[in-house]
Amino acid sequence: MMNMAETVSVRVDKPDLIEIEKISKLEKKSKSNVLREVIDKGIKEKKLDIALEKFRNNEATAWKAAKIANIPLTRFMDILVQKGIDFHYGVKELKEDFEGLI
Repeated sequence: MMNMAETVSVRVDKPDLIEIEKISKLEKKSKSNVLREVIDKGIKEKKLDIALEKFRNNEATAWKAAKIANIPLTRFMDILVQKGIDFHYGVKELKEDFEGLI
């Protein structure tokens, strides 16, 4: 699959722009590269937030939430432990996960 880049215009507040410029100088990278890295990290973090919220609200099993976050189930379970989130998993969730594998 080819990675198709698209140019998007966005307004950046002055304090954020200053921080981007600082990072750019520290890492000796262009502002564009820094912004791409920041966006990538933000997307991953946002997907994890969504997955955790769906898991907390019983809208997704741990397996489905891990898929939303695009991380291995073992990593998702480690995050649940780190965040002190109860791991509610019963026969219903097990059945849903098995159906998802078939």
